[in-house]
Order: sequence, then structure tokens, then C-alpha cells
Amino acid sequence: MKTPYASILRDGALLLPRLLGAGTSLGLDRALGRPSRRLDKFTSVDWLARTLAIDPRRIESARIEPVHSGTATRSRLRIRYSGDPTSPPAPTSLFVKSSPPDFAAALFGVLVDLGGNEVAFYRHLRSEIPVPAPGVHHCEGDSRSYAMLLEDLAEAGCEFRDLSSRCSLEEATSVVTTLARLHAPFWQSDRFAGDLAWVPRLETNRNQRLLGLVRELCVPITFGRYGDALPPEIQRIAPELLARYPHLEEEWAREPRTLIHGDAHFGNMYFRDGVAGLLDWQVLQYGQGMRDVSYFLINSLDEALRRAHQEELIAHYRATLREHGVALDADAAWRQYRVQSVYAWIAGVVTAPSNFQPEPVVVAGLTRSSKAVLDLDAIGAIRAL
Repeated sequence: MKTPYASILRDGALLLPRLLGAGTSLGLDRALGRPSRRLDKFTSVDWLARTLAIDPRRIESARIEPVHSGTATRSRLRIRYSGDPTSPPAPTSLFVKSSPPDFAAALFGVLVDLGGNEVAFYRHLRSEIPVPAPGVHHCEGDSRSYAMLLEDLAEAGCEFRDLSSRCSLEEATSVVTTLARLHAPFWQSDRFAGDLAWVPRLETNRNQRLLGLVRELCVPITFGRYGDALPPEIQRIAPELLARYPHLEEEWAREPRTLIHGDAHFGNMYFRDGVAGLLDWQVLQYGQGMRDVSYFLINSLDEALRRAHQEELIAHYRATLREHGVALDADAAWRQYRVQSVYAWIAGVVTAPSNFQPEPVVVAGLTRSSKAVLDLDAIGAIRAL
């Protein structure tokens, strides 16, 4: 695809004041050591004892061990207690999620409010969602500087997956069950006009121009770098899909809507005793439940499994909603699934140049989403809207 230099220059110029403002505030926070002070506090014996509600004399030491960084920094807090090591008074390991060290990743997170969204989730929603998610001991900050002290699910014996993992039908069914159980209690809730008014949605999204600029910059790079993973048919209809994107956003925001995870791929999930839980709540939003379902089925199932069982899994999603008092028409669900497949594809194309995922994972995601858009005739569904 050709790079749209004129629109990139236009949008870049219009966004420049916002970019400079966000970059300046982020740089000032870092110069003042705000992010590091948040993490230093986690190793304070007195603070940790208060947070865990134990006698500070029981804590001998605490240290942070880095794990990896991407859109956030992930670390572990290792705690050593006095007394019998076989019966510690609190967890010996906690998971720490905090602001990323890379300035570009941090700036993007500030602009789209990734860290702030997740802090708000753990403050206001974690205690009431009826599906597994990490327990939270402490969270603070905003997207410029944040830190969360969470349950260490690895220490609890949970099993993790990534996008290169092979998802079985049994696992897919468990995930779809979890998604339906998440969506049902918030379906068309009046709370989104009240205490949940902070949850992101199209009507309050001020990032359309920014995300449009990201698409303009990233899509030509992806087509140049990963062209072999993009079938000729998808390359032919790609300009039309991208041109229709603003209209698609309006279609994706049609009611009924609910609380959705927003990034429901296999790498953001874990299993405990066969039940799927959800990680990484940075892009939770108020939207169509089928956004989560389509994103998961298209990105996380291999093509043969998706084709063979997608209708069965969508029927299971609808049945689970129905068990919780929510009715979703079969034709409406299937139409949403087809149209939402374009989001799964565009998300993969836009994030491919970021290097947040290894190349084999990127290629697998692009291949799966491209084939889904084609075999679901998403372009036909869009033209019929």
C-alpha cells in the first residue's frame, strides 16, 4: 500500500501540540523520579506490612525482580519472612505492573490512557466482575506514572498461554464462557451513564485522529514487511476496509453494549482448574460483546478449528448469556461477528510494526485474521450495512 504522506503531515501537524504536551509532562515526571519512587515504596517493610496487614517484624526483606517490558513493565516482588518458611503470613511473591521504561511506549500509553484504564479497573471494577482476574493488593497513579501490586498467578499454579500456543476446543469453550459471564451483568447497564461513565467508549474517545495517524504510519510498513502473510485478496480489499473505518467504528458502537475486555487474545488469558481468567485490562471499554468473542476466536484459534466450531462457540456464548438473563439474537450475533472480524485484522496490521510480539506470533495473527475476513466475507457484510 502507498504511504499517505499528505494526510500524515496534516494529522501530525494537528496533533503536534498534544504530543508535545504529553511528552513534556511525561519527561518531567521521569526527571522527578516519580515512577521509580512508586516502585521503591513496594520494598519498604513498613509500607508493605500495612498493605498486607501483617506485623512488620515478620518481614525480613523485599526485592523487585524484573520480568519483561512492553506496553508496561512487569516485575515480581519477592518477600522474605521471618519464622517458619513453610507457613508465611502473606504471599512470598507478588506481581508488579508499572510504567514502561521505553519513552515511546510510555508516550503512547499516556496518549491512549493504557495505565490509567487498568488502574481504574482495579480500583472500581475488579471486586465485582464475576470472572477470574488477578487479585489486587494495591494500585495507584495514572497513565504517566502508575504501579499495581497484584496476585502472582504463577505462584498460585495457574497455566498461561501466548498467541503461539495451540488453543483446544475445550479451552476455547472455557474462554467463551468466561466472556459471556463478564458481559452479562453489564449488558445495557444504566451504570455507564453513572458510576461507570469513565469506561472508554466511542462517544468519549478523543483519539480518533491519533489512531488514524497510527494506522496511516503502520499499515504501509506492515504490508511491506509482512506482505507474504497477507493474501492477495486481502491486499486488494484493504484500501476499502481502511477507508470505511470511521463508519465501522460507528457500527461497532451500536447497541446492545456492555463491559468488554477489549484485548481478548490467548496471551491475555490464564487457566486455573480448567476455568479461563483474563489478564491485562488496559483497553477495557463499553462496546459490543461480540468484539471480545470475535477477537478471541479469530486471533487465538487456528483456521481449521475456527471454521469447524465458530458457529458452535457463538451459540455457546449466546446460551451462556441467556442463562444470565440476556438475549442476543442469532442473526445479530453472526452479523456482528463478521463485521467485528475487520477489527481483529486491523488491530493486527497496526500493531505488527511495534515489535511487542515475536515475528512468528505476528505472522500467525496476520494470517489468521486475513483468512477470517475473507472466508466470513466481511467486506460483503460491511457493504450491506
